[in-house]
Amino acid sequence: MSLAANSLHTPAYEVHPASQIQWSDAPPLTQDMLNGTFWSLGDVNRGMFSRFMVLAPEGMIGNYFDPSVDFWHVMGGRLCLIDRDGLPSVIFDSAHIEGGNLMALAGRGVVGGVDATYLLVPADHPPHPLFSTPVGVERKANFLVQPQEGLRRPNLVVVPAGSKSLHPRWFEKIDDASRNWDLCIGYYGAETPEVSGSPYEYLAHLPKTKKFRIIYDLFHQGSPLWNYERIWLPDDDLLCDGEDINRMFHLSHKHGLDLAQPSLKKGPGSYPNHPLTVQRPNSVVRFEGFVEIMCPVFSLRALHICIESMKDVESGYGLDHLWPSFLGRPVARMAIIDAISVAHTRPLGATYNVNAAVEEQAALFRTYQYTPLKYAGVW
Repeated sequence: MSLAANSLHTPAYEVHPASQIQWSDAPPLTQDMLNGTFWSLGDVNRGMFSRFMVLAPEGMIGNYFDPSVDFWHVMGGRLCLIDRDGLPSVIFDSAHIEGGNLMALAGRGVVGGVDATYLLVPADHPPHPLFSTPVGVERKANFLVQPQEGLRRPNLVVVPAGSKSLHPRWFEKIDDASRNWDLCIGYYGAETPEVSGSPYEYLAHLPKTKKFRIIYDLFHQGSPLWNYERIWLPDDDLLCDGEDINRMFHLSHKHGLDLAQPSLKKGPGSYPNHPLTVQRPNSVVRFEGFVEIMCPVFSLRALHICIESMKDVESGYGLDHLWPSFLGRPVARMAIIDAISVAHTRPLGATYNVNAAVEEQAALFRTYQYTPLKYAGVW
């Protein structure tokens, strides 16, 4: 049995009453089967009131926050939503199945003080509200260079790079024998890629393409880039060295982080975007609820959940708020790594229209039904 993970199925449960749907006992489910899956949540009276909810790692509920839906767990083969007191709020014991596909789950319970029959319908990330790729258009990067099968380090750095990229500096203070990361270059210049200034394991040419669109195209289904444990997605104007990157990955592994970033240097030649991310003395790993788009480090499971949000974004504004939401705000697995710092060598807004970026952010928040949180030290 597979999940019919397509948001196009959701309207059927708003047009047709649930009583007209053929229901049966829910098949046995497992944590592994449901971990990282996307759903629309609603009830038979009000319809679908949360169009994108995530069953996130470690039982967290992503992108829907209510005291009565604090956690998820599978008990006796049934998916249960758990309230903040540890009691089941909804047990999904019925299912709608067509052609071997799980189309919906249903169960009686109380959410937000409302006693009703609740529905969960498999969903996808919604299309970008402003720049959506037309249906049927394939998005897949072709690698000009990639290593032989099996010859991989455990971690991966993916940099969308132009002719002035600083990534060659990242190989200072490191050699191939001690480096714990591979490098993938997604070259966005219109000219033939000139990347002879440093080693690299992967190279793709995606001319005149924005950062997160490049990343999405590189991580297509079946891409070899999915074979890594941790993935760093830095801008190409960051300055650091290979020892810093090695240690960043090491600490991310050691502390079990799903989402992290290196801290930012403060001083001449470095332009931090947020006071929160500036390096703090006498700190190694600082658990925070915010990680900025300039240099996020993802666990593999976190990137699987977040990658579709990058598909069509122009600026990336707002993604750093949405990613923690998708993961259920796992503050014990999100951090700024103060043990190392990077210099941001270009000021904020040097290469894009800030007003347009803010408008894109607002449109994304509406699409994901996301209410922004206020973070101290985030502008």
